[in-house]
Amino acid sequence: MTDWRIDNAKHTKGATLCFKKYVRWSDTWDHDHCVACWAKFMESGADVLTEGYATEDSYHWICSDCLRDLKDEMGWTLASGSK
Repeated sequence: MTDWRIDNAKHTKGATLCFKKYVRWSDTWDHDHCVACWAKFMESGADVLTEGYATEDSYHWICSDCLRDLKDEMGWTLASGSK
């Protein structure tokens, strides 16, 4: 059985990821979602993620659970110094 999150995240296959605090993309953009499971990232708030793994341009975000579960399948690598 295929994990549904892989299909959601296929555009990030092979990406290099950096662990960082979430910062919104622009003044009109108040949140993002994990590209795989759609968990919400915001700078602050209840029941949201405030840090996670981002592509080098900080445009795509991945939560820790999805990184753990899908890293090998997706071919994601961590940038030097990321946990």
